[in-house]
Amino acid sequence: MDDPETPVQAEPQETTSTTSENGMSLQQTVCNAAGLGWAIAELLGRCFLLKDVQPAEYGWAGDKLVNLQEIYTPREKIRALVVYLRFLADSLDVSSSLIVHEDDPDNGKRYIDVLEDDVALLIQHDLDPASGVTRELLRGKINERLFFWDLRIHDTLQERPTEVHKAYLVGRTLASLRWYLGLQGMMQDNSFIEKVHNEYVPLLQPYVSPFTTGALANSIDPWWKAISGGQVQAGTDGVAPRELQKQADIWFSLVTNERNALSYAPPSTGSRSYIWKVLQVSWPLFLVGGLVIILILALLLYVIISNINPITKEVTVVVALLTALGITHSVVNATGSILQRAVSEVTGYIRGSVIDNIRHSTQQQEVNKATFIPPAVVDQKVAQNAQVKS
Repeated sequence: MDDPETPVQAEPQETTSTTSENGMSLQQTVCNAAGLGWAIAELLGRCFLLKDVQPAEYGWAGDKLVNLQEIYTPREKIRALVVYLRFLADSLDVSSSLIVHEDDPDNGKRYIDVLEDDVALLIQHDLDPASGVTRELLRGKINERLFFWDLRIHDTLQERPTEVHKAYLVGRTLASLRWYLGLQGMMQDNSFIEKVHNEYVPLLQPYVSPFTTGALANSIDPWWKAISGGQVQAGTDGVAPRELQKQADIWFSLVTNERNALSYAPPSTGSRSYIWKVLQVSWPLFLVGGLVIILILALLLYVIISNINPITKEVTVVVALLTALGITHSVVNATGSILQRAVSEVTGYIRGSVIDNIRHSTQQQEVNKATFIPPAVVDQKVAQNAQVKS
């Protein structure tokens, strides 16, 4: 969630009417849970990646305008992230969790309050050496608070609908793939990633935009294989490669429902592919129908030409008889109704069972393509040599 993307207009979607105690819909609760999991993992990663830099100097004499910031520093992003974390924790009723440890100087305080204080110290440019507080000490405290608060959050969310708890795990896991990359001993468990990919992500389908879960599943697997295989490495500054940053931005937008999955694929994209697939499926029906019509017309023409006089007489007698019995109109209506019903059922079957499936499949493929940023893999031997030198 480094650089929020500007979404294009998204299609409206159905939302669940179920509401929680705080008035949020279940859909919003699920998305907020995913956001909370993401924010916790990102905060922890950002704190460990924070570097010592000199603060920017501004002149406030009023002789010239100081432009408002457009790009924020890592420290400012951490500060904003804590505010976002508090908002999500409040919305899910997990911000009231207290530290319960008699030997802890912060015993009885809320985790979120203690975290805010520790983060405020961490992002300072100059720590007072006399205080004995170091960045390492602060990172350890923040890590400890997030570790035990995460356990409390697990306990609380497991009392909610299953999707809420699983959404929290999905958000936290996807964020960790980006923010823990390169940190010592932070390789994720393969079986847990597979569970998230195969079981937890599909559970989000009713609560996120259409095609989102398919897009997530399509990109998680190749990225995890590249990361776990050592083919994706953090830079010398510890920052994840640009491709992973872009992919993480997309993951965040999808799991939090910040952006509709279809908005990533231009509306015109895939139309030719869709039309071609429809023709591939439908051409036998058109061909058979055309051949049947030609055959009937040819047979009818042959019969008429061969028996022009007898047919004229027979038709005259039949029409006169049907008119006399008063059933001509009924027969025509009945025949028309049967034909119309048959055509409607066949058309509905083709459209519902084939055409719609083709359209859905084509759209999913285009969304998958637009939301997947391929990893720029590195040569494993080069990566190993770099690790040995470091």
